[in-house]
Parts: sequence; structure tokens; C-alpha cells
Amino acid sequence: MYKLVRYSDELIEEIRSNNDIVDVIAGYVTLKRSGRNFFGLCPFHKEKSPSFAVSPDKQIFHCFGCGAGGNVIHFVSKIESLDFKDTLEVLASRAGIDLPTLENYEDDKTAKLKAKVYEINQIAAEFYHENLYKPSSKIAQEYIKRRKLDNRTLKAFLIGYAGNFDELYQILKQKGFTQEEMLASSLIKKTQDGKYMDSFRKRLMFPILDIRERVIAFGGRVLDDSKPKYINSPENIVYSKGRNLFGLNVAKKHDTKRIIIVEGYMDAISLYQRGITNVVASLRNCYDRGTR
Repeated sequence: MYKLVRYSDELIEEIRSNNDIVDVIAGYVTLKRSGRNFFGLCPFHKEKSPSFAVSPDKQIFHCFGCGAGGNVIHFVSKIESLDFKDTLEVLASRAGIDLPTLENYEDDKTAKLKAKVYEINQIAAEFYHENLYKPSSKIAQEYIKRRKLDNRTLKAFLIGYAGNFDELYQILKQKGFTQEEMLASSLIKKTQDGKYMDSFRKRLMFPILDIRERVIAFGGRVLDDSKPKYINSPENIVYSKGRNLFGLNVAKKHDTKRIIIVEGYMDAISLYQRGITNVVASLRNCYDRGTR
């Protein structure tokens, strides 16, 4: 079994002290100052009168209603449902602090590959989104008009359009990504004759982001009579269907005390378009077929 590097108490304290608790919590809760503290409605239980207190002096929070409390690490872990390691990564990234890598070479190699796949996914999402607005994407634009999706919705979900045979592959190749990295992303596949091609072609693209705003997978809808109608990224080094929800990264920016779970990408997007922002889609039900 590989041994992971342990974060020192000094590093954990550095991360905590470089993330002001008021600034962090203000991203989730509307706070109003009262004396030396700030108060707001508790995000962990339903209440009508503010009982959630944040102390800038002590750098802690406490809810007098449900008893939840702790420092900024406890808060982010609880509200984002993250384990300790992932919480530290979120806060370290927010503070611009580099965390040490894993001690074992193989683990370090896996971590680096995952980082490359996240980078590839982000590039792909931006490529698909920009491609949607090009004259060559008329079929996708017509579908968008029929579904009456406005530009705000398109940008909120980073909806895009996949190109032809190997457009994404050529972009990634030019950027210096290796074949191993591209194949690990599941966005590129190798044909029987040894050529590389895009897994998604001529499809409306729905990027799937985790709660840390990282692009982890994609869903693609065909816009003609081709079959299958939907294909989805298979589970890979950064993606697990059962641990994520489509649209959660968008819904978390709004009121998420109650979440509506629907079946497919367009179900969630259509409700968002109509002002229902606390909606997500189960990835186990999003036309559950892998890319092929």
C-alpha cells in the first residue's frame, strides 16, 4: 500500500490563517455585522431568525440553533461535504498555497496525470463552448433556438458543440499533451488502424463540473437522427458518476437548502432557464451510455 504524505500542523495552520473565515462564509451566507461578530441564517438547518454567528476575532463560527461550529476548515468541509484532505486542497488553492506532493512515485505520477486530465477537460469545455458560436455550428444553434436557451444559460452551463473527426485531438496535440494523457481523459480514442480521433463528434456538449468547478466529464447529444441520441464520458481517473450531480456547481451559487433532482441534462437546464435554480440531474440517469 502506498503511503501518502502527511500535512504538518504548521502547514494546516498556514492554510487556516490565510483563509479569513468571514470572507469564506460570506460566499455561502449573507452576513450582517452586529457588534464584534457577524450573523446570518444557518446554512445547515432551516430557520427564520439568524442564529448563525461568525467571529472575525476568534476565526470561528457557531450556530446557536443547531450547534454546528468550528473554524474555516470545519465550515468548508461541512458545507461542501468534503473530507479533510479535499477541504485543505480547496482552501490551499484559494490562498495560493502549494501543497506537497505524494511521497510514492507511482502515487505522484497518478496525481500528475489527474492534473493533466483536468487541464484537458477544461480546454475541451472551452473549445466546445467557443465552437457553438461559429458559423459551422448552425445545426447546434438552431437546436438552441428551438429550446429557447438564452446566452446566460449557455454560459452558466458552458454548453458547447463538438467538431468533426479530430479537431480537439489536434488542439491538444499542439498544446503538448501526450497520447497517454489524452486517452486518460476519455475525450480521445485510438482507432484500430492506430489513428487518434475525438470521442465526441457533431454533438451538443454538456460539461459536467464538480463542486470545485473542475470539468470532470461530458455528455453529448446528437442533433440529427443518428444513434445513440446521448453518449457520456465513461468513469475514469477523475470521474465517478455516483459521486457527482450535473449542475450542482451552478445550483450551489443559489439557494440549495432544497434541491430538485431531475433525469437529464436538458431537464435541469430548462428549469434553470425558467428561474428554478436549485435543480440538478442524476448522472446515473442522464441517458447512461458511455462513449464508444
